[in-house]
Order: sequence, then C-alpha cells, then structure tokens
Amino acid sequence: MKTMNHDPTEPLEESLFKMLSHQSRRDIIRAVGEHHGITFSEIQKIVGIADSPSLSYHLAMLTALVLQRDGTYSLSELGVETYNLLRKTTVSTDSTRVVRSFRTLLPLVIVANALFWASALFAVFFFEGHPHLLTLCSFAALWFASNLLLYSLSQRAQRTRE
Repeated sequence: MKTMNHDPTEPLEESLFKMLSHQSRRDIIRAVGEHHGITFSEIQKIVGIADSPSLSYHLAMLTALVLQRDGTYSLSELGVETYNLLRKTTVSTDSTRVVRSFRTLLPLVIVANALFWASALFAVFFFEGHPHLLTLCSFAALWFASNLLLYSLSQRAQRTRE
C-alpha cells in the first residue's frame, strides 16, 4: 500500500492544492470515493481518460490521497476527508446554481402569477357575471397569499446572493 507522498520541503496545504488543481484528479478522487476498491480500467472508464499514461500520471500525483493495493484503488484517510470536501463543494455549487436560476426566473414567475389571477378573475366575471362578495374576498386572499410567497422567495434569493 502506498503512503502519503508529497515533497517534504513543501507544506502539505500547498501539496494538496497542487493535487486538486486539475479537474481530472478531482474526478479520480470522486470515482475512488464512490467506488471503493475500484480498478485502473474502471477509473479510466468513469473519469473518461482514454490513455493509460495520462491516468497513471494523475494517479501518481494523488499518492497522498489515493492508495493502491492488489490492483485496486481506495482513498487514504486524508483522501476520504478530501472526497467529503469535494462532495460538499459540489452540493454547494448545485444549490447556488438553483438559486441563481430562480433569481433569473423570478420576474417571469411574478408576471405569470399576475396573468393567472387576471385570467381567473376574467373567468369568474365571464361565466358568473357579477361575483359575490365572498368570491371576491377569496380571490383577494389567494392573490395576497401567492404574492406573499413570491415576496418571501425573492427575499431568500436576495439573502443568498449577499
């Protein structure tokens, strides 16, 4: 089993950042973290590195994080911590992407909400004539609730941006 191998003259933090500086190496860590005891060819297939020398090079750069034993690869203790960090940043990135897309769509949602309520009111007037007071109060309450929901979502998106 290979052990941690980094330049002793270089601080571990710098070595880790160098190891993680290439997307293929981060993908290798994810693949090994998700498939304990994975083989070289399985890593090659999952990560999408076609040529063996390139994968060998990247694996050699990751000896502090990825251990090789009996033809299979697994994560070292530090590798597990790194994998967990990568997972957290991926989740954070995904949620940021969702919030960003929501902020982009918010004006459309507000316009759609207004059109929805306008069409509902038009339908009531068209099919029922002059609506009862209870009907108008119900519409007003639902309109207020939908706008309150949109407002709270926009405030949450604003706080996430800051």
